[in-house]
Amino acid sequence: MTQLFAHPDVEDYFVEHHVDAGSLTSGVGSKVADDFANERLILIRGFRFDADLKFLQSLSFLQKWRWKKLAVTRFQSVPEYRRRFDAEIVEFVADVFGNDWGRFDYFLAQASAVNEQTARLVEALFSAYRFQQRHIIWRFTETRVENLHFDVDRNCDDLELVRLYVNLDDVPRIWYTAGTFSTVSETYYESLGLSRFKGQSNDALLKRLDTGAFGDWNHRGRDTVPRHLVLFEPGDIWIVDGRRVSHQVMYGRRVVSTLFVAGPDGIPDPAKTFAQSVAVLHERMAQGIQRPRAVAHSLVRQSKNKLDLRASWEELPDHIRQESLIRL
Repeated sequence: MTQLFAHPDVEDYFVEHHVDAGSLTSGVGSKVADDFANERLILIRGFRFDADLKFLQSLSFLQKWRWKKLAVTRFQSVPEYRRRFDAEIVEFVADVFGNDWGRFDYFLAQASAVNEQTARLVEALFSAYRFQQRHIIWRFTETRVENLHFDVDRNCDDLELVRLYVNLDDVPRIWYTAGTFSTVSETYYESLGLSRFKGQSNDALLKRLDTGAFGDWNHRGRDTVPRHLVLFEPGDIWIVDGRRVSHQVMYGRRVVSTLFVAGPDGIPDPAKTFAQSVAVLHERMAQGIQRPRAVAHSLVRQSKNKLDLRASWEELPDHIRQESLIRL
């Protein structure tokens, strides 16, 4: 169960898609790709990992900057007989496993299984994309109160970036999400002088939009813009383009995320890219044409099922805990 405390002044862009965990041939991929390009936050239902998740939930990485975004594939690339002589691996085993190499080996096996299945899921859902880079990052240090922002990725003007998240924690990962790129950029286009970024890199425009609309890192926790509050429960999987939906992590400890990158020759429909969204923004604003406002939460059909919040998460039925988006 994902709990969404929806704000009536922010568009409701949350959608759910069920996948066939056995074959991943349910045909849902094209719908997911379309929703991804249309500024949606997509919850993936029905996919189950074949790995020891209880063991992974028991781990906590030492709160070091170098373990904040860990590419386990780096450890995998080192031959087993050399790992005890690799300085980074030795430090990691000491910090996380108290020099217990048996537990580290087991972690590496389970992490490899999660990585393989995560990659398979992304490739299946975005089967029309040809990815030139595939990164899977383990974020098992504690994250608290980021600033509200759109993702800024250098030198990515003509690239599509697929970010999928898996909450491997035993507690919810708490996010705020606010306006979409289309809505926020149109709202602030004139006051922030965004027209001057036409022909420049998109990251320059996004940086100005971030600070102008939301404030910078020093404003974190003091945000005043309307936002949705989202609790991604243990086991939740979601996909979102961080350049298209503004967001902030309020709290979380264990998540696996992807950054799969498709270049211009690997994007199935150039008309649905983020670069095209920026081009359309400049064109529409130059012509004085604004998009129709998105449907707000208050106009969206509500769930007919009343959720008894007095029940603990563990006591709720599986179909409520794992397969439902509850709008509150």
